[in-house]
Amino acid sequence: MKPVRNDPDAFIRRVLPTDLTLDRSMALSTQIYQRVREAIITMALLPNDVIFERAIAEALGVSRTPVREALLQLAREDLVVIAAQSRTFVAPVRREQFVESALIRKVLEIASIRRAAEIITDAKIEHLHDIHEAHQRAIERGNPVAAIRHDNAFHAGVNQAARLPKMQQLVELVRAPIDRVRHITVRDPVVADVTLIQHREVLDALRRHDADAAERTLRDHLDDAFERQKIAFDANVALFEGTEESAETTAD
Repeated sequence: MKPVRNDPDAFIRRVLPTDLTLDRSMALSTQIYQRVREAIITMALLPNDVIFERAIAEALGVSRTPVREALLQLAREDLVVIAAQSRTFVAPVRREQFVESALIRKVLEIASIRRAAEIITDAKIEHLHDIHEAHQRAIERGNPVAAIRHDNAFHAGVNQAARLPKMQQLVELVRAPIDRVRHITVRDPVVADVTLIQHREVLDALRRHDADAAERTLRDHLDDAFERQKIAFDANVALFEGTEESAETTAD
């Protein structure tokens, strides 16, 4: 018996959907990067899980070059660790990294929402409303991955309303450690309901073009979420830091 995290076949099942096909008109490395990154962010791949470069290449019918390029980008984002002459594995989530990410995210998003409150259009308000409803439906269906995707889309929509595309790019990069923790906390239905209420308060402040209220509601929302996430992190520290052994096994 060997741990699932060290089995190439089990790895491929967790990373690549059986019906996945690459678009040969687009950069292969980008598509592979996006797929592996999603598996890491959603905790389909756990800290210290081995990344099987050759297995990815063989499963997708590509050379190992675009796979290496994708993994190098993930390493630059501290999502994988490439050990020279050894192996590549999923990076742990360190507590200090998670805390710093939350702080940077809050600074960026608070600056963004004040600008959004001043210039947001009715069309953008309706767009945020649609995202909020999709978020609620995902929670009602018990789909935590979709719920986080809509949650992030709501925050991205605020940045779009503020006309700050570079800001959103920074938030996406910074938020990775937070999202990995959130895929544990979001499974709590109480947390999901609280998030919906807080998003509604943010949306109402934006609708009134009240920059002070928008900042206050967003700050309270992010602070409240961070407190819950810290509790979740500390309760699962071995999982996030990669010191917890996988209980799953598969036959040789």
